[in-house]
Amino acid sequence: MKRSGSELQRLVSDAAWALRKGLGPRDLIPMLERVLSRAGAGSAPARFAQQHLARLLVEGAPWRAARLALDLLRYEDDADTWAVLGLAHTLLGNYRCARKAYYRALALSPGCPAYSHNLGHLLDVALGRPEAALIHLDRAHRSLPDEPEIASSYAHALLRVGQPERAARLLTRALDGNRRAADRVLANWRRAILAGQAGSTPV
Repeated sequence: MKRSGSELQRLVSDAAWALRKGLGPRDLIPMLERVLSRAGAGSAPARFAQQHLARLLVEGAPWRAARLALDLLRYEDDADTWAVLGLAHTLLGNYRCARKAYYRALALSPGCPAYSHNLGHLLDVALGRPEAALIHLDRAHRSLPDEPEIASSYAHALLRVGQPERAARLLTRALDGNRRAADRVLANWRRAILAGQAGSTPV
């Protein structure tokens, strides 16, 4: 038993070192999987592995990431874990579950612009509620005014609620002052809106 505990401690230490060094998912995922396979359910090593695995897997394996996040939330009410769950549900098309998860993440960390942006973008594009999205996108944009992805999402919602000039100004700034490019993007969005689709917000 002592040897097993020592081995688990070494695995956790190796994974923590790899995270600090910024190793990629190809190296990190197997290390974290080994920790999780040897750690007891709900233990600190298991929660450590679940938290990082959920983040690493969410885009490629959202269902697995959602399961990891849900299991982790049984032990700790963590904003980042709720946000990962929100993204996983978004990618799986479970938009109302995603909305609930993002609201919980924001309740625990109300100043986080990433959570505000993700919730606002979800409300606008996936749930068709641009008016409800504006408060979250405005908050995210105020926190990170130079972040193009946030500005783009905010501009999309503004266009959908009938504020094209504000949308154009925001998008032009996000595109380094290129008004012609902004007008092209806005025209594409208008066509998508007229066709009954929310569209996406590429920058």
